Amino acid sequence: MHTNVPAEKFSPSLTDLKLSHDKQIPWGQLYAELSKSHKVMEFAWKDATVVLFLSTVHDGQNYVAKLRRRPATTNKGYRQTVKMFRNQPRAVLDIPEFIEEYNLWMCGVDIADQLRSYYNINRVYRKTWKPLFSFLLDIAVGNSYMLSSYRPEPGSGERALRRDSHLQFCRDLRDALLHASVCVRKPPSKEGMKGWMDIVWKPVREHQLVKQFTKQPTCAACSYKHRTSSQPHRGNRKPLADLSINTTMKSREDSRGWKRRQRPPRTNWGCSVCHIPLCKKGRCWSEHVAKLTTKD
Repeated sequence: MHTNVPAEKFSPSLTDLKLSHDKQIPWGQLYAELSKSHKVMEFAWKDATVVLFLSTVHDGQNYVAKLRRRPATTNKGYRQTVKMFRNQPRAVLDIPEFIEEYNLWMCGVDIADQLRSYYNINRVYRKTWKPLFSFLLDIAVGNSYMLSSYRPEPGSGERALRRDSHLQFCRDLRDALLHASVCVRKPPSKEGMKGWMDIVWKPVREHQLVKQFTKQPTCAACSYKHRTSSQPHRGNRKPLADLSINTTMKSREDSRGWKRRQRPPRTNWGCSVCHIPLCKKGRCWSEHVAKLTTKD
């Protein structure tokens, strides 16, 4: 509800309503005033007492009908509030939307702390970053449980079964993580990759040189002809951005006789039918078309 705004004093007129005119204001009366920075709405709403509120997203014009209980005679502000019930134990009253959202979500932090306290992994550490890692992991597990099917629907009145409890969710999550850690990964296959020799034999007029790659692959024609490029590949870097820590500034040769391999040029272009990476140069495309013509 609140954002980073410049610090400023609450409206003196609204504060005076709470301090001096609380008992004279009828129930449900709403007062609003825009802050001096014109970024925050300041509210004073009369419930049992005058409640002061700040909001950056509400204007105070929307109301929500809620079924509320008549307060006890010992409650503060009973004389102003009981007039709205007309001797009825319950009544549907209109309250501002921001008050309803506050009442609905004000305990969210308490619920999150409660979930973390049940099965937390925090231990005594000498490293300063480890408690932070445990805290973030507990938050991730708690949020996952709240979004999972283990948790019963809010407002359904059903209690979670033993097999669908929070504890069972943590056990299943543990077993799944352990199973994933010992699972043997399949080696990457090259079935879907196409090279210079993988040409789809269609009429030459259907083949066109188009830009179809987001990441720059190596030109298939240059790689097949063992052509190299003297210009280093820069990649898709942003202007004025920091260089990667993996960037090497090593020269092409050193005193030990090591030489960096001359790679073929990279390209974003390719054949619209064969989907083979080709440089945007006449020789690569002409070689490709020449092979198609020869096969035809």
